[in-house]
Amino acid sequence: MEELIRILIKWIKPILIVCAIAAIGSAIVSMMMKEYYTSNALFQVSNPHMMDRGNLFTEELKGTVYLFGGKADVDRCITLANSRALQESVINKFNLYEHYDIDKKDPESGHWVSFALQGHFKITKTTEGMLTVSVQDEDPQFAAEMANYIVYKLDTLNKKIITEKKRDLSTLYEKEVKTSQQRVATLTDSLRRAIERNPEDTVTASILGQMAENAVEQFNKVNTIAKEHSSALNQPFSTIYWIEKAVPAVKRSWPVRSLIVVSSTLLAGIAMVFLAIFMEKFREFKLEEE
Repeated sequence: MEELIRILIKWIKPILIVCAIAAIGSAIVSMMMKEYYTSNALFQVSNPHMMDRGNLFTEELKGTVYLFGGKADVDRCITLANSRALQESVINKFNLYEHYDIDKKDPESGHWVSFALQGHFKITKTTEGMLTVSVQDEDPQFAAEMANYIVYKLDTLNKKIITEKKRDLSTLYEKEVKTSQQRVATLTDSLRRAIERNPEDTVTASILGQMAENAVEQFNKVNTIAKEHSSALNQPFSTIYWIEKAVPAVKRSWPVRSLIVVSSTLLAGIAMVFLAIFMEKFREFKLEEE
């Protein structure tokens, strides 16, 4: 420890000079750096099952239906945020080739504009399960508009996935309605012909009548489900709940000049201390050899 103090005292002047140069140099560099502003949009993913037919048209709900989505719904939104579909939409909407000064004639321009977008945009999950879309740009208004648009587009893409799954069910319900309708028509026709052939055969008529009644009941049930599903499918809904829309930032987020100056000065000081120790030890080693 005494030897280290001795070395520091001996090298104090060079160390201070280098630290001063590092501080002044980093301050000048930080002043020349572009200023960026970050806008954040905060939202919560909704539970897609809230708009299911069973929840919209059932008087008594079975179990608890939560307002907000679970882990799978949040993960799906995060995946969509990093999807090519969202990137292309944002790139075209905000003309990012021109904004990021990327030449479209470059064969790799698509890669570079996507890379630039990823460097200025991120989506993160909070400890409370909410999602934050952050956009960084030199123009605070531009950053806020892009952040809000990304959330809007996420809602659109997420809604499309959920709706497509429900449309598959619509096809199934429509097929079931046609089948039930045909069964009612067949049994009704059979009952009519049985009565016309033998009006006194009440047993056959009774059996066919009961079958026709059951078929009508089944048709009404399936038809009601199909109509409710179609109505639920066509209801306007959103898959996200806005907590806080992005607004133009007043204070820049980068560069943090004080942090750059302090860290640069500290690193320069540490480097000089190690250099001083190395030089002194090397000098001692040379003297011992002589």
